[in-house]
Amino acid sequence: MTSNPDFDRWYAAKSARFLLEPKHRLETFGNTLVNYHLVSEVMDRPGKIRVREGRLEAHQPLVITPNMSEIETEGLGDEAQAYLEFLKEHEKHLRILRYGYHLKSDNFNEYVLTGSLDEVAGRVKGEVEASGNELSAVIQGVDEPWDVALVELWLREIRRSADTNISELQQQGKLF
Repeated sequence: MTSNPDFDRWYAAKSARFLLEPKHRLETFGNTLVNYHLVSEVMDRPGKIRVREGRLEAHQPLVITPNMSEIETEGLGDEAQAYLEFLKEHEKHLRILRYGYHLKSDNFNEYVLTGSLDEVAGRVKGEVEASGNELSAVIQGVDEPWDVALVELWLREIRRSADTNISELQQQGKLF
């Protein structure tokens, strides 16, 4: 870790390698449990690899409708004002999906193995694939701040799931 926590977080986010993604997307009409396995080299201990396991609970996405009539403008030109009026007229068609998640610390486990990072990561990936759990992810990341990789996992799953969730909500008449 450096003396700059912003850089450390950025580095952790950009260093995360997703070796195995969940086969299923986040549920549209219910909660989803995503099991994660994060593999990282222990700092200052060559040949020691830390494996962290736990789960993220994704809550059912909520449909949010903006209230355009509450937006006040100040110092905006005519074009911005006209666009805002257009949005107000079509407000019933504006929808946003909000996803929530919860780290389940009750299922958190951590252990250290000996070997190379690639070897241990490959072994963990193989074990997870063999388990048949289709809502599991294997991530290779940094040891500190390791939990930034979980936020990256979460963002990836939202991006992967959003189109399907929107389509299913539309089919059920719950979006528009």
